[in-house]
Amino acid sequence: IDALVDYEFVFADAPTNNLWIQDPPGGKDYPTDDPNWANDSINYLNNLISEHGPFEGILGYSQGAAFIPVYLANTSNQFKFALMYNGYLPYTHTGLMQTINSNSPFDIPSVVFSGAYDYGFKDMAPDLASKFENSLQYESSTAGHYLPVSSDPVFSFILEFIKNIDTTTTLIK
Repeated sequence: IDALVDYEFVFADAPTNNLWIQDPPGGKDYPTDDPNWANDSINYLNNLISEHGPFEGILGYSQGAAFIPVYLANTSNQFKFALMYNGYLPYTHTGLMQTINSNSPFDIPSVVFSGAYDYGFKDMAPDLASKFENSLQYESSTAGHYLPVSSDPVFSFILEFIKNIDTTTTLIK
């Protein structure tokens, strides 16, 4: 955030159990087919945007990145760009995936970041990027499951992407 001092970040907190998407009732081996599974988070962001928005961009990390296509598939709110870090698609939620698939690809400039040492998630980044038209994918050769630091080889590319988007100054994370 220090590299983007001209931008205001608004931090949103997942409304239930610190999760944007609750685990399926029987665990990850038993997917839920409920297309409304994440409605509490969708409603939370809709209210946050209604009260404090509009926002130019949306940013998500890990499950927050997985939630971005869920949210975009279920809202009329528009963003000029999306940034997804160390994310994936919520395949253990077939109802949410059906809604994503029915509404994608999303026509919004986007970046999908992954780390070469993020063994649990890096291989899922291309699937996430595939839900967005012309998404830029960056895999850091040094990162694990965390946001890129200023010394990361891809950090400057992401900054350039953000600075080249025609925005006012407010992002939602």
